[in-house]
Amino acid sequence: MSAVFDEAKVYVVDMTVRQWQIIDATIDNEVDTEIVDGDPGGVVSLGGSIRQAGWDQATDATRAWLPDEEVITITLSGRQWNLVADALSRWAEVSDGIGNREESQLMQHVRSVIEGQATPR
Repeated sequence: MSAVFDEAKVYVVDMTVRQWQIIDATIDNEVDTEIVDGDPGGVVSLGGSIRQAGWDQATDATRAWLPDEEVITITLSGRQWNLVADALSRWAEVSDGIGNREESQLMQHVRSVIEGQATPR
């Protein structure tokens, strides 16, 4: 299921730091897979920019994560949010396929937060 964020726009989403950490880990997996596969989808650079944006917005001055339940506002381009949403869906299926339903449900929930709250800026 492909997300439908306008790639020419920038969107903001409010979420908890913990929700962002799920995205960060998912994008890390996505990038690692692309590196192994030779990056045919051109995901490595885009994924790195997503993770960097999150670190810039969800960490303190020492680069430590803010508290898990703190609500943050993440700003990404439509292209970046499309990768995030697609990766969350893909890795939720992987988690479900290996019997990790809790992780799958968390990823699906975070995707629904993104889709429900993304506001163009």
